[in-house]
Amino acid sequence: MLCPATSSKSIFHWLARQREPGGDPPERIRAYLAILAVTYLPLLVTVPIDARPGALWSGFKGGSVPFFEDLGFNYALLVSLPSLVVLLVSDEYLLFTALDEVRKDQVVRLSSRSLEALKQRWAEIFEKLNLIAQLGGILLAIPLAIATAHLYKQNVNSWIANDHKLNSAGYLYVYCVALFYVVIIFYVARSVAISVFLRAVVKTAESPLSILPLHPDKCGGLRPVGRLGLRNQYTLTILGINLLLLLVVWYRDMGREASFGKILMAGGAAYLILGPIIFMAPLLPFREAMRTAKKKWTHEFAALVRSEIDQLHKKITANDASEIDEKSIERLRKVGAALDELPIWPFDPATLRKFATAYFVPPVVLPLLGKSVQLLLRLIGFG
Repeated sequence: MLCPATSSKSIFHWLARQREPGGDPPERIRAYLAILAVTYLPLLVTVPIDARPGALWSGFKGGSVPFFEDLGFNYALLVSLPSLVVLLVSDEYLLFTALDEVRKDQVVRLSSRSLEALKQRWAEIFEKLNLIAQLGGILLAIPLAIATAHLYKQNVNSWIANDHKLNSAGYLYVYCVALFYVVIIFYVARSVAISVFLRAVVKTAESPLSILPLHPDKCGGLRPVGRLGLRNQYTLTILGINLLLLLVVWYRDMGREASFGKILMAGGAAYLILGPIIFMAPLLPFREAMRTAKKKWTHEFAALVRSEIDQLHKKITANDASEIDEKSIERLRKVGAALDELPIWPFDPATLRKFATAYFVPPVVLPLLGKSVQLLLRLIGFG
């Protein structure tokens, strides 16, 4: 087992009853429902108290935005935040599964002493990281959430405030936004740590990766590692949709069409740049090792070809070429073609297609959706 225990001192992994690496998968549904229970449900109870039972959908006095029309915040609590928590509590299990598969195929080889030292060191690193990231996330998230609520209530007359003063639901809003920021900070910290850990695994390996030509996964036996990058891309896609919905509410209630377009363009540019980066980040440690392994295979094959050609040259000179020699040449051609197709990235075409779908669909669909929402808001009198 290559994966150390990475969930120690993590409240989120404890929430999903995360076991030791190699145990049962985390209880994702339990984590999802727990997040709803401590965020969305209290708001459903509290919001009507600030005005009347219909305030959830018909707004407060003064024409403020009702709770259910706050699309970005509802999406954040029902989709973004629970999805982030589910992806977060699954990271150790996915990391263990990926590394266990490449170990069984002997693509990565470590001595028993090196393996135990690596696991012990990184178990301690992850334990400290979890504590620091959670505490640091709270310290950063609270002022950020307060600033977000202040900006929101000053510019948008919404369900979180009466006469631009936070009501009881508004304080719950600050709490939910702070929790959202904590999860994002913790998720980013663990993602970076996992990438660094994978680099340590490659560096600690006894020799370059033993990537296998003709492996059924079409990437030398490292497809399980390639899936780790998809997790980050799915996260970015979810947050990208959330950002658009927040901008829709901002545009609808502030009427700033120019700002809406500029922010949308800036967000789109950031998404296009960050997408490949966060997909490739966990895979970069394997890139150079795979290139080195491919070069090793190529040099060994070249030596074999040189030997075969020298033997064949002697036979041709002696006019002694045979059918066996022709079969040997054909065999070398096939082996050479297989080595030429050996990848230098740990993802196969299917994984790349999934990434492309998650990456390219939002930039194409979401701007069109944004324009459609703007047009609809104008038709119903919000523009």
